[in-house]
Amino acid sequence: MDLLGERFAQAAVAIKHNGVNPANDGAIPKAGVRPDLLAAGCWLAIFLVAAKAFSGDIPWWPGLTERLLSLIASSWSDVLFALAVGLVGEIVVRALSRWQKLARLLQGAVLIFLVLAAFYAVIAVGIFQYFKRPLTYQLIGLVGNAAAIRSSIWERLTPLTLGALVLVPTVYWWIATRRKISRHGLALALVLAVGWIATGRVLQQNGWEKEKLGYLGLSPHVELLRTTALGLAGGLRPIFPKGFPREYEDEFRTIGARGGEPPHFVLPAGVARSKNAIVVVLESVGTKYLGLYGSSEDGTPTLTAEAQHALVFENIYAHASFTYASFRPINFSVYPGLPWHYSLLEDGRPLPETLAGRMKKTQGARTAYITSGDLYWGDQRWLLERENSFDALFGAPDLGCPLLSSWGTEDRCAIDRVIAFITEQPGQPFYVVCWTDQTHDPYLLGGGKSADGQSDLDRYLAVLHQTDAQLSRLFAALRERGLADDTLVVVTGDHGEAFSDPHGQRGHAWSVYEEEAHVPLLIWNPRLFPEGGRVATIGGHVDLNPTLADLLGAEPPNEWQGYSLFDPARPPRAFFMAIAGGSVFGVREGDWKYIYDVTTGRESLFNLRNDPKEQRDLSAQEAARMKPLRERVAAWVSFEEAFLWGRKN
Repeated sequence: MDLLGERFAQAAVAIKHNGVNPANDGAIPKAGVRPDLLAAGCWLAIFLVAAKAFSGDIPWWPGLTERLLSLIASSWSDVLFALAVGLVGEIVVRALSRWQKLARLLQGAVLIFLVLAAFYAVIAVGIFQYFKRPLTYQLIGLVGNAAAIRSSIWERLTPLTLGALVLVPTVYWWIATRRKISRHGLALALVLAVGWIATGRVLQQNGWEKEKLGYLGLSPHVELLRTTALGLAGGLRPIFPKGFPREYEDEFRTIGARGGEPPHFVLPAGVARSKNAIVVVLESVGTKYLGLYGSSEDGTPTLTAEAQHALVFENIYAHASFTYASFRPINFSVYPGLPWHYSLLEDGRPLPETLAGRMKKTQGARTAYITSGDLYWGDQRWLLERENSFDALFGAPDLGCPLLSSWGTEDRCAIDRVIAFITEQPGQPFYVVCWTDQTHDPYLLGGGKSADGQSDLDRYLAVLHQTDAQLSRLFAALRERGLADDTLVVVTGDHGEAFSDPHGQRGHAWSVYEEEAHVPLLIWNPRLFPEGGRVATIGGHVDLNPTLADLLGAEPPNEWQGYSLFDPARPPRAFFMAIAGGSVFGVREGDWKYIYDVTTGRESLFNLRNDPKEQRDLSAQEAARMKPLRERVAAWVSFEEAFLWGRKN
């Protein structure tokens, strides 16, 4: 450790008047000599400003002044971060000057931290260019299996990025430890930095290009450190009103606590119930890019065509726009938990029964869970095996196809397995859940096709069209085998996917805006719905299993929280949250959508009938309308907090 400290000290004081004075027997420099760490902080500030300039999100105007002001407005917090680290490090090192070895170690540690900050600045550019937001502790936690994301990372690594990851920290280290700055030069640098910070702060407070810059004004280093500190401390609890009417909590109680769930779906005269069901969950597919929901970018012509034999539910929501958060409501009809207690039922209570288990016990159905993704991600296999409701579980490695990416294999292989399973024992009822994967980032086409050179959105639409073609094969197989009239095919999405339109965010798990939270729900059966139809009922994934149980004539387990979407007394609301960039909660009721961002304290209210893209916040004009919606969200959070620990049902 002593040798390591000596090495750090030598690197930091390698030039004259820039380190230890031999006459002082290794003492830390006294006043009047250049403070090394503060100068290193100034150098880092320059690197961080350059990183913001290369982020690609600062508009290029003909006027250089506007571009400079935008750069200042977006990077002042980065400059403040760099100066703060350098200044605090320098003060502490000088305060410890009488303990020479400790001071040297600390000086070296701060220098290494600054080098790592320069390295992370390169990473942060790529992260922001993709997500349009800085990386957070919550997102890292949600990833879970780091190996799974390697394809998404690899697809976006360029020679320039790889070179920058090596060159930037190396150049910064050389400059910070070898380049001398005079006292006058350092004073000038500090004046410029303080002016930069003050100007940027004023510009930001006055809303300079707020809509264009968006989250670019946040320091990626500060956001990662801030969210990590909050996450390790247990997260930030939202402050909701405590005086909401207690009956608001009743709609979240389990079926058993509500007194049972009678059947609500009335069969047409002379029409028998379906014996079979196939639930298809489309990965990262919301309503935004489906022609069935009014999009001009129709990536699913099969769904559009088959809607003439289906009920199309227009207002269904993912309760949290993240795969594992949707896995729980879809399979177990319970809400996904809360950002500070995300993994459901960690207190050891038994999981609710799945619909597959109920169909297996009461109707003798063969059951299978088939996914073209990683069945081991997020303990999915363990949860499904522990419940013991599926006769067979198939993940990507079990389908006999080579992996298409680190996330999984082609959806074609999953549909092949579904068709094989429903054909194996003719005449016996079956229940199958098929969760696709190919539409997950990085949106790789199967069959040896390439989407090189296309935008992310173009690649996504191309893969979505390919997955839709596999659904066409499934519908055709049911018709060819005479199973169409006896089979419900349910198609939904686990969450949506954002491509910076219209709110700037990219990917999913960041927000509760429509592009991430609004998902399709199509229930297909030519005998039950010969002319199709559209349903305006508002609901969520938690309602999927009770709705299917209603259609199939199966009694729902008492532990489910959802309602049948055919229940006329169902509460006309859906609740949702986002968990990657902080805690955001929301509720949809009628045409109105209320959003509360815990991190910023901001409340928003949108009328989706008049403003489907959520561009006009009406919270200031509709304060009276917001109050009951705020209380509804408060009731949901309050109930779930207690429910997760077994204090309510």
